[in-house]
Formats: sequence, structure tokens, C-alpha cells
Amino acid sequence: MAKKKEKYVPIQGLMGIGEDYNVYNMKLKEKIIGYLIGFAGSAFAAQIMFGVPVASLILGACIGFAAIPVYKKHLFRKRVKAITMQFRDMLDSLSNSFAAGKNTSMAFSDVYNDMAIAYGEKAIIVKEVGIIVNGLANNYTIEDLLKNMAERCGVGDMASFAETFGVCNRLGGNLKKIVGDSRDIINDKLEIEMEIQTMVSSNKNEINILCVIPLVIVLAMKLMGNDAITANTPSNVVVKFIAVGIFMVAYILGQKITDIKV
Repeated sequence: MAKKKEKYVPIQGLMGIGEDYNVYNMKLKEKIIGYLIGFAGSAFAAQIMFGVPVASLILGACIGFAAIPVYKKHLFRKRVKAITMQFRDMLDSLSNSFAAGKNTSMAFSDVYNDMAIAYGEKAIIVKEVGIIVNGLANNYTIEDLLKNMAERCGVGDMASFAETFGVCNRLGGNLKKIVGDSRDIINDKLEIEMEIQTMVSSNKNEINILCVIPLVIVLAMKLMGNDAITANTPSNVVVKFIAVGIFMVAYILGQKITDIKV
């Protein structure tokens, strides 16, 4: 008997506030955008390949739903990257506050003001630092607050920093050095990631071009009036489906190969 999949339980904030960023809850607007992207792309491709408007619309309507989770994954990864970059800037501000001789509570208060100016009140890092400031005012330990923030954000660098900062804080270590070193590590990782993305960008472009080529060829054949290839005979339809399937598999494999994580 197959084991029943356990339902994910969102991680709660220590004071009952704070969002769990390990999961992405799409808004209605985002779902509509994801659906329209999948619908438009698939319907357009189907119309070029087969030239049957009704079938193209039906296929687009079906694939549009399948595009929603793909778009959701894209938004989730985009949010994780944004959190990481905001966290790096938070460490930079925190390092400056410790260098100015501020204690932990005052340092995070200064960080909150800096992040609010840089990103606005609705930014994730501003909300999270605000929770830390309120938690410190309500006698929560900085170790627990940072650990809870890291668990809810799901960023490995945050978890490492929370653990290191907690140990250093308990033992009376150099907090300024810990914060500075963590910031430098994240900077190095981001720079390496950018270099990797630059190196593989040409390969990604080649993959995208390769997947468009079948559509361009079929469209060119139609414009030249070559019915022997573009006509929807049983053999042509089978060949077109096989070709589209091969290029879809190639695109998926290409995206996985070029998706290099640091």
C-alpha cells in the first residue's frame, strides 16, 4: 500500500506573524498571467504546425492550465533570489551598525530603517527585520528570531548565518566580523552565479532558437505553398507530433543542464 503524502504544514512566526516563504501561493492575477502565457504560446505554435484554429484554441486552453505550475516555479525562484540579495544588503547595513558601536537591538533598528528606505515597507526583508525588532522588544532572543526567519525564508545562507550568529552572540564573539564574513560569502556566491549565467547564456539562447526552428520551417513551407509537407495527412500529423515531442524533450533537458546552482 502506497504511503499517503503528508500535508505540508506552514512554519509559523514566533509571535504568530511572518509568512512561510518555502511555498509560493499564487495570486489570481499571477495564475491568469501564467495561463495566458501557456495558452498564447501553445495555440500559436499549434496553429502554425497544423493550421486548424478550433483545435489550436482547444490545445491552447488545455496547455494553459499546465503552464500555471511552471510559471509558479519561476516566480518562486525569482522570490528566493530577491530574498538572498536583500539579505546581503541587510548584512551590509548590520555590519555598519556594529562598526558604529551599536548593540544588537539598536543595530537591527537601524537596519530596518535602511532597508525600508532602500526597498520600501512592503519588501520581504523589511517585514522580516521588523519582526526581529519587535521580537527583541518583547524579550525574544536574537538566536530564535534569526533561526525562525531562516526557516521561513528557506535560504541556506540565512540558516548558516543564524547558527553562526547565535553561537557567536552566546559566547561573546566578534559580531561585526561574523556579519562581514557572511556578507562576503554571499557576495562571492552571487558573483559566481552571475559568471556562470553569463557563460551559459549563449547555450540557453541556442536552445530557445533550436525550439523555434520547426515553427519557422513549417511557416516557410506554408508561405511557399508546399502542401506535400504542410498538409494534415495522417502521416504528416504523426511526424509533426513526433517532431514537436522531440523538441519539447530537448528543451526540457537543455534547461535542466544549463540550470547550474551554486
